[in-house]
Amino acid sequence: MKDAADYLARVKALMLVNSQVMGWKTVREEAQGNAGLFRYRLELRDGGMMEAFERFQVEAGTARVTKYSFHWQDADDRLRKRWDNARHHPELRTFPNHVHDGSEDNVLPHEPVSIEEVLTMIAAEGA
Repeated sequence: MKDAADYLARVKALMLVNSQVMGWKTVREEAQGNAGLFRYRLELRDGGMMEAFERFQVEAGTARVTKYSFHWQDADDRLRKRWDNARHHPELRTFPNHVHDGSEDNVLPHEPVSIEEVLTMIAAEGA
């Protein structure tokens, strides 16, 4: 990948081929040279949704994500998982990376995650 626009095109292709993604809305999208960000709201096959946000920098053909949040909820608006790297849980060994699993209060350590990994998890749940 050569720049931020290339990375955004890759992310859209991943959403397009994911069997659980019925469509998406672009909330915000920026690509300026090697730097960029996106916020997409995805409609899922089971009636749920995911809001995906990344701020990234393309370096040596790879996207390095500096900030992210992936909020996945079910059709009844209940949180399934939210992965993010907001700096509000310094007690976790993976700080600032963590996941809210099933509720805002159930915060667990988690390694950094990409939109590609989250889309793969969502596809596996729906398979």
